[in-house]
Amino acid sequence: MPAAAAARGGRGARTGGTGPVTAAGPAAPRPVVLYAAESLFGARTGVGRAALEVARAVLRQPGLAELHPVMGGRLLPGALFDAPPEARAPAAAARRPWRDRVAALPLAGAVAVSAAEALTRRSMRRAAAAALGASGGRALLHEPNMLPRPFDAGPTVSVVNDLSWRRHADAHPADRLAWIDRHLPRALRQVSRWVAISEFTADEFADEFGLDRARIAVATLAAGDAFRPVGADEAAPVLAAHRLADKGYVLAVGTLEPRKNLERLAAAHALLPAALKRRAPLALAGGIGWGGVEAGPALARAMASGDARPLGRVDDAELAALYARAAAVAYPSLYEGFGLPVLEAMACGAPLVHSATTAVAETAGAAGMPVDPLDPEAIAAGLAAVLEDAALAARLRAAGLERAAEFSWAETARRVAAVWRDAAGLP
Repeated sequence: MPAAAAARGGRGARTGGTGPVTAAGPAAPRPVVLYAAESLFGARTGVGRAALEVARAVLRQPGLAELHPVMGGRLLPGALFDAPPEARAPAAAARRPWRDRVAALPLAGAVAVSAAEALTRRSMRRAAAAALGASGGRALLHEPNMLPRPFDAGPTVSVVNDLSWRRHADAHPADRLAWIDRHLPRALRQVSRWVAISEFTADEFADEFGLDRARIAVATLAAGDAFRPVGADEAAPVLAAHRLADKGYVLAVGTLEPRKNLERLAAAHALLPAALKRRAPLALAGGIGWGGVEAGPALARAMASGDARPLGRVDDAELAALYARAAAVAYPSLYEGFGLPVLEAMACGAPLVHSATTAVAETAGAAGMPVDPLDPEAIAAGLAAVLEDAALAARLRAAGLERAAEFSWAETARRVAAVWRDAAGLP
């Protein structure tokens, strides 16, 4: 029996070759989903992490859906979702042939875009037919990163992660903004149902583009399994590697880009009493962002003096240890569609000082210390309160753990799968 046919039967299957990955479950009709896999390659962003976690959570729950990873109009190996990042990289070559064909055409401007879209639709139709096999019906395209590739062989569901490209254009390269503007009108016509990662993002997206709010479901994110309380002994090697003391630093997580607000955070930290600054320097976990963004004057002074220590990119295990053993975690971002580091910090039992605005406040609920992200003095007051009041810090740690437990990738997967079923017309 072909793998696709077996996967649509009562037992389901995981295949190592090109084809579906399905969770075992009943023979009731399930959405056949072409799962856009572009975000799973390269440097792992928040979008890529969420896309992978949702896919894996779908596969762990019987009967939710049949998933076919697809990129460049080609089905990829079904084992892709379980593979480590380095094993997924070779599959990225699947997207090159159709791009090479388009690049070879003697076309330019709108004509080239139209030709590229036509080739993509054709290859995606073939991918849908291969996924469906002899069963017929219609496949559904799921796009984790808002702008789907052209697809006309069934409905499209897209995830809206934020509107930072509208609200904070300075946080994005000009070519990215131009690409979004070029493809967004088609996406608004093509997408049947949208999924937003917070109520804030759903409301903002509907208002910005005049969409019926009923077309936008909300499926929040969750912290990964790596994010949990970590004891002092277990975390000791990580802290030693970064020259940090247990409960002796303020952790900030995020790339060096304007909307992460690290400049105001550094200015706020500079306002703390000298003894408190020495006891709890800033530890900055994250990359440099796009375009080689430079640190602002306050952050540059803090790094020069040792009051701020750049840690660079860290893996999840290191990050969990850094969250768990921090005296406080500061997340004063100016704009977020969800704010996943907020949830990760709470899941590790860290006392949290966070922005009182956008989706950050929604994600934190009542479990953190909200501050005005535009006011360094307010940020400093929040940090000082947590650093100087052990009872307050303990209450925030406990409240954060309770709040984080309200979120799970299993529930996210169920919500996304419900949107798939609705878009596909399944009960």
